[in-house]
Amino acid sequence: DWILAKVISQDVETGMYQLADEDVESNKVFNLPESQVVVLGGVDRLSRGDIIYAVYPDTTSFYQATVVQIPKKVGGGDSFIMVHFKDDSDEHGITHDKAVSMQHVMRVPYSSY
Repeated sequence: DWILAKVISQDVETGMYQLADEDVESNKVFNLPESQVVVLGGVDRLSRGDIIYAVYPDTTSFYQATVVQIPKKVGGGDSFIMVHFKDDSDEHGITHDKAVSMQHVMRVPYSSY
């Protein structure tokens, strides 16, 4: 499972990170090795059909998603991507497009294969 967290500190000698869950109701703090931390940013050259992980709207959790529309900039310079989240169909079996900020997107982590 992957969550959106904020870096509190990093020990460059040990590679350990102290992270705070971005969920305001959580107050959870995690101490994790660098191998279990994905720093967001720098995801580019996405194509329709690419499998990514993205923060599900109104949560701080990453879920597997498929790119349905490449990133587009909107007012203010923020870029959003349209995705279909895995297992996210409605009661009629339809999966609706969801917009996700490019700041909340990462490539599928190697450990998820």
